[in-house]
Amino acid sequence: MKKKIKLDAYEREIKKNLHKTKPVQNQKANLAKPKLAVKNYITAKKSVTIRISEGDLESMKLKAEKMGIPYQTYINIIIHRDAISL
Repeated sequence: MKKKIKLDAYEREIKKNLHKTKPVQNQKANLAKPKLAVKNYITAKKSVTIRISEGDLESMKLKAEKMGIPYQTYINIIIHRDAISL
């Protein structure tokens, strides 16, 4: 005996329009540009030297350790988060 599944409004809308979908043409070409942009973003790094108080650095190292990531990555996350919130 099959159990009837209740769909919410969003799921019913998807089911109603499912037949209208079309296959993606040239999928590899469509994915090439975003992949290249991500690769360029990830690899485009510049080395800098800064002075940080020992206490702040130790705090960042502890937070990074709790997150299971290297502290340089944690510092980079903080800088990136601040940079994009202009």
